[in-house]
Amino acid sequence: MILKKTYRWLWIRLLFLVTSFAFAQNYAGIQIDNDLYFGIDRYYSSGIFLKYGGTISKNKENTPSVFRSRHWTLGQEINTPSFRYTSDPDKIDFPYNGWLFIERLEETFRKPDFGYGWAVQLGTTGANETLAKWMQNTYHIYVLKLDPLSWAWALPQAFHLNARVNLKWGKEIQGPLKWVQEYQAQAGTFRTYLSTRMGIQLGSLAGLPFFGERLEALSDGSSLFLGTRFIYNIYDYSLSGNLQTNELPMDIEANSLRQEFQVGMVFIKRPWKGQFLFHSSSNYVRSQRYPRHPYLNLSVIRILP
Repeated sequence: MILKKTYRWLWIRLLFLVTSFAFAQNYAGIQIDNDLYFGIDRYYSSGIFLKYGGTISKNKENTPSVFRSRHWTLGQEINTPSFRYTSDPDKIDFPYNGWLFIERLEETFRKPDFGYGWAVQLGTTGANETLAKWMQNTYHIYVLKLDPLSWAWALPQAFHLNARVNLKWGKEIQGPLKWVQEYQAQAGTFRTYLSTRMGIQLGSLAGLPFFGERLEALSDGSSLFLGTRFIYNIYDYSLSGNLQTNELPMDIEANSLRQEFQVGMVFIKRPWKGQFLFHSSSNYVRSQRYPRHPYLNLSVIRILP
């Protein structure tokens, strides 16, 4: 009963907040992370994110360029061990977990190549409470024609709050070639980390199109990205659970430092924006059977009138 009221409150709050702002330029879309494209289903195996937002102010004539934007995300993440059907804790190398959250992100860009922002997340874990078990098994049974996954020893339901700050910038190297970088710091009960993402951007699009839904300098075109991300993991509930209550019967220790290779492309043909970004991540936890984990990020955004 409490969970039903919580879900109802989250949906009502999201709808109220989304419809209560008159954006100068807005968008709506979906972003999907998945590793099934590579014929696997393990570790960070799925992410679905519904997105809405837009600019809430922009530069006026004879004033410095300042673009402020507000972004809302309703997201779900699913973690899966490599032995998906076992209930034996000795064979589980990664904890089952679902994470359902709502996020508000505020960003300010002084120019298309420099911006900063802050975000807050409120969400819950739990196999059933996040609908993760139901969604994953429904897809496996009716689409893939496979047996349902065990979801044994999944992390329990718990509410979490996170806060994050970021800084993003880019510097032209020559012509359409640009160096881009992003810094993030997040603290919270679900996930606490420091990260930096860096690489080269090549193409006709202005600004930082690979760093979120950028509306500061919209134009038709395409760009490529090749880079890497380093994450210093301080605490991640989705990998180790509550360290004080020992919620997992197996010994799973999260790695402190993680690295990702990233390569992808973004293209804009207004009112549509599409992006694909390949990720290859080093081990999340020490007990992983497979040394790296690939997944693909796909997103489709419609820029609204």
